[in-house]
Amino acid sequence: MYEQSAMAKQMIDLQRMSVEGMINNMIMFWDQTGNVLNSFLDKAAWVPEEGKKTFREWIESNKKGCETLKNAVNSGLQQPGKVLGKINLTGPAWAVPANAGLFLL
Repeated sequence: MYEQSAMAKQMIDLQRMSVEGMINNMIMFWDQTGNVLNSFLDKAAWVPEEGKKTFREWIESNKKGCETLKNAVNSGLQQPGKVLGKINLTGPAWAVPANAGLFLL
């Protein structure tokens, strides 16, 4: 039981690191895109102010969306770790607390 739980924890940690890396890269991409677009908009006199405002709102919306996604994924990946943390790794395989909220992998 211990080996299975330890392996499951390692798999969840690997999944978490992989997803966090992907999301961090996506956030970095959007930050860089926002910087380039803002620089372009600052120099483009032919773009009306309303258009600049729309682009800047779009950039902020994407940043907020990325942060929301990151928070949702982080909270979702914490749940299996909490469940595995409630399992008694030293006792018999059936020594799982009733409130552990087990799920099938």
